[in-house]
Amino acid sequence: MRRFPLAMLAALAACGSPEQPPASEEAQVEAPAVAPELTPVPQPAQDLAVLDSRDCRTVAQAYIDAIARRDFAFAARVWSDPVIDDARLAALFEGYERPAIAIADLAIEGAAGSSYCTVTGALTDAADPAGPPRQGVLTLRRANGVPGATPEQLRWTIQSSTFVEKMERSGRGEPA
Repeated sequence: MRRFPLAMLAALAACGSPEQPPASEEAQVEAPAVAPELTPVPQPAQDLAVLDSRDCRTVAQAYIDAIARRDFAFAARVWSDPVIDDARLAALFEGYERPAIAIADLAIEGAAGSSYCTVTGALTDAADPAGPPRQGVLTLRRANGVPGATPEQLRWTIQSSTFVEKMERSGRGEPA
């Protein structure tokens, strides 16, 4: 009688065993590898803070730096225009292996409820120093603390650029 309870305990202990009996080689079929789902990389907090800067030079330099590192997604955010996206900027700067924009002058003017920042400079290809520089103008705009202005309207956004071709905002998503 004593053997029966011991045999039962041994059987129960074996049931909870995490080990699986080895499967035959024929039964081992590997599941197809599933590609991990790509998720967008979040924008670094410091980049987002730059977009909210009240200093035009900071925002213009962030745009220029983004173009130089070919981060056209970030550069498009400075435009804040659905028509000027990363693909369009990448196509415009396609002929430049390492685009570099040197700021020559920056001027800020106020108008009724808005400020305009004009950045003049030269676009070159750092990979081809013998290439001629292309002169251009970048114009940014922001609302001046107008009551009821949205955060989007209060930040500097690019209105136009003539560095690679004359580009202007589409008017869609235009801050008021």
